[in-house]
Amino acid sequence: MQKRPSDLTIRLGRIIFGLTLIWAFYYNLIYQGDAIETVLFWQTLSENAIMYIKYTLVWLWLIPLIMWAIKMCLLKKKYMRFIQAGFWIFLFYISSIIVEWPELDLDSLIAFLWFLPLIAWITGKCIPSYCMKFAEKITKIRV
Repeated sequence: MQKRPSDLTIRLGRIIFGLTLIWAFYYNLIYQGDAIETVLFWQTLSENAIMYIKYTLVWLWLIPLIMWAIKMCLLKKKYMRFIQAGFWIFLFYISSIIVEWPELDLDSLIAFLWFLPLIAWITGKCIPSYCMKFAEKITKIRV
């Protein structure tokens, strides 16, 4: 990526990424409810806690959709890059703890999708132009 992509490309990429994760988590965690037992740390929790975690993971991916619809910036550019790095680590961790299961295709999908936040973090070019100078004081010096 030599040039920064357009704002429309960045926003569409966020939407496709968010919808893919929403669909994958909904299908694998809620529609196929028995597949949740393959995740290691969820085996010791109660049934109510498991339901809360499942629905929280599904609703977590609405953040890119809300950011697209409102065209809203949440943080400065520097902090957005930290969020991208944290999101990459979070997806990498989730893909590593999910045990491979015949009915569960979520592990391989997340293992593939964690490359996108990694590329966005390394290049720093996946932040729209209207968020580049968010919360920065711009002073004009006239000579």
